[in-house]
Amino acid sequence: MAKMFDTGIEGLNDVLKSLKALGPEANKELRASSKKIAEQYMVPAWRNAAIYGAGIWGDAIADSVRAGSDRLPKVMIGKSKKVFSGGASSTMVRYPSDSGDRKDSFAPFEKTDWIQRVKAYQKPALEEWGRAVDRVVTKWSVM
Repeated sequence: MAKMFDTGIEGLNDVLKSLKALGPEANKELRASSKKIAEQYMVPAWRNAAIYGAGIWGDAIADSVRAGSDRLPKVMIGKSKKVFSGGASSTMVRYPSDSGDRKDSFAPFEKTDWIQRVKAYQKPALEEWGRAVDRVVTKWSVM
């Protein structure tokens, strides 16, 4: 699966390395918080973007958006299950529906840029994640 990052955070690798030193329970708690943040902010934003921006492919793509478990909030978009009559999965139409690049497909893809337009959730999600990190560090660094 292709990985795409919305935002760069300077020093993030150092923060994640330091969090790892707190132990598995602290990281498990951070994963749970990050998944909740993704479900609250990111999943609805990506679903709306797909529905209103990805053209005729939008509903199937939106149905495939889900939160993943990681120390950072993340969403996964696309599944391998065939959802279109031609045998395509939501993963197969995810990027062509954005870029318009149909490669060898007969499908009528148009450039929509729906992926690049999903930005509104970033500030509140990152602020909430910062508070989650603070809670985990406060709780687990004294134990």
